Amino acid sequence: MRCVEYIRDTFAIHLSPDEVAAIIIEPIQGEGGFIVPPKEFLQGLRRICDENDILLIADEIQSGMGRTGKMFAVEHYNVIPDIITMAKSLGGGFPIAAAIGRGDAMDSVQVGGLGGTFGGNPLSCVAALKAVDEAQQLLENAEKLGTILMDRLKEMYEKYDIIGDVRGIGLMAGVELVKDRKTKEPAEEERNRVLGECHKNGLIIIGAGAYKNVIRFLPPLNIGEELLNKGLDIFENAIARL
Repeated sequence: MRCVEYIRDTFAIHLSPDEVAAIIIEPIQGEGGFIVPPKEFLQGLRRICDENDILLIADEIQSGMGRTGKMFAVEHYNVIPDIITMAKSLGGGFPIAAAIGRGDAMDSVQVGGLGGTFGGNPLSCVAALKAVDEAQQLLENAEKLGTILMDRLKEMYEKYDIIGDVRGIGLMAGVELVKDRKTKEPAEEERNRVLGECHKNGLIIIGAGAYKNVIRFLPPLNIGEELLNKGLDIFENAIARL
């Protein structure tokens, strides 16, 4: 895979792997536009890290906690990272973040080396434990409703030329709007109009992407089919009005 070979070329020409402590990735890009990499890419990164004694760190802050139908999105790629970062949904509304990883990696820091004045808040820790329990019980719903979500979005792709791409896993999906499917020119203005129309009709939805032309879908993991379809109807009506 070319993107994997590019990293190998970088190590061979520009940077010694001995100077690289870790490679940090999002299994599914969040703010970058909800881009889902092929399995071969993450598996190739895992091999590169193993060959060069480099840590592979998965940022699961947005994609973890059952969002994709598995506890962590990286599970879809049959890849085990050395460290996983978590936050946001981990606390069920309370502020908390965590890093979990291999024992040798986590123990390499001296005692107190990763401490902070806000660390170990008891209430946040209790909330996080409960959130983990709830997320594990909602994995099946996230997978089932995620299939419905993607099927509806793919149907819209076939109907509306302004939709240039639909991508995602589980209840983490992105719709990319383009002025032309061949040139892939970003439709930023149209994206903003769709967002505004959705907001006016009661659907809370926001954008993403480097070119500001992606609309993200992150419904609650406990959402029901009726409410999901109601939100998708509002979204489709906004697309149809362009």
